[in-house]
Amino acid sequence: MKPDIIISVRFLHTSEGGRETPVQGQFYSCPLFVDGEGFDCRLLLGGRRLELGECYEVPVKFLYRDKALPKMKPGTPVHLWEGRNIADAQVVQIFES
Repeated sequence: MKPDIIISVRFLHTSEGGRETPVQGQFYSCPLFVDGEGFDCRLLLGGRRLELGECYEVPVKFLYRDKALPKMKPGTPVHLWEGRNIADAQVVQIFES
């Protein structure tokens, strides 16, 4: 699966209102919010384990790329959502189709 963007992401600790467990596996699906608007996406983890509180660069694939990408540019702050904000991130790179 070809990514649409790369984000630099930090998952919040449980004490900050984040998840209780690290994110791991081949991918992780969640809404990505930018300017109050959510877009369904998959973080392409490739088997990695993302520990809470650590920073990672992660490729992202959107369900509806054409709706999400006009809102993105390098440096745009974004948030990952799981019923609440679970991670703070910033767009690092955007891939052309």
